[in-house]
Amino acid sequence: MSEQRTILHLDLNAFFASVEQQANPELQGKPIAVVGGGGRTVITTSSYEARAKGVKTGMAIWEGKRACPELIIVIGDNRKYTYTSSRIMQMMQDYTPDVEVFSIDEAWLDLTHSLSIFGTAERIAHLLKARILQSFGLKCSIGIAPNKLLAKLASDMKKPEGFTTILPEDVSRIM
Repeated sequence: MSEQRTILHLDLNAFFASVEQQANPELQGKPIAVVGGGGRTVITTSSYEARAKGVKTGMAIWEGKRACPELIIVIGDNRKYTYTSSRIMQMMQDYTPDVEVFSIDEAWLDLTHSLSIFGTAERIAHLLKARILQSFGLKCSIGIAPNKLLAKLASDMKKPEGFTTILPEDVSRIM
């Protein structure tokens, strides 16, 4: 019988907007939208304050301003995001060498062989969340499950800053 896998999916919440809010404290708690450079562009992401007012990824700037007149437009800084992401991805390597980066703000960690060192997947999740918050001021959602699909589903269940575990015995009920 094969060993039951334990997969953790980590998703940094509103990553580009959150990085901008940490870099500029005047933006904290305010509705912001991160856009590319140039005049005509779309919203890459928005803060949760902006999302609450109907601002969505992919909207034109004028649509975002219509939904939220007080929306603050921030031109994105890819170097800042790449630096922050790479440091967080390196941090994940402290818990397992089995890290699969999915995007600049998401990764899967196969914790199957790390549990004997750290105890439980939940402990690793809490350690990671605390380190990311302390080091970067960023929040994340985490899902733990027997496979990548379910771990991703679990991390999306309670955003922002959620934490969900799907146990093997719960898979059929959830699906």
